[in-house]
Amino acid sequence: MHLHFIAVPTLVVAHAVAIVAAPHLPDRLAAVVAGSIYLPLMPFQALGFPVFGTADSWGWASPSLLGWVLLLVVWVGFWWAVTAGFALALRLRVRSS
Repeated sequence: MHLHFIAVPTLVVAHAVAIVAAPHLPDRLAAVVAGSIYLPLMPFQALGFPVFGTADSWGWASPSLLGWVLLLVVWVGFWWAVTAGFALALRLRVRSS
């Protein structure tokens, strides 16, 4: 069984918990979490996708349903790439030993 199928969902859930807990986090950490939501969506907004809704959330427009789906796709891809990089590094290290 590949480590990806355990590590990626775990990292995505940890990220989701950080998003839900953002109002209760220290300001600097909450800003990083907010950036992890809004920064990946900005290129999609520039392409004309309706990724932000009309309701305000802490002074910011909250992501629309499409925005949340695209955010999930972006972060699953990111965490998949990170775990694949670690797996490759470990395989290369084992082979060189």
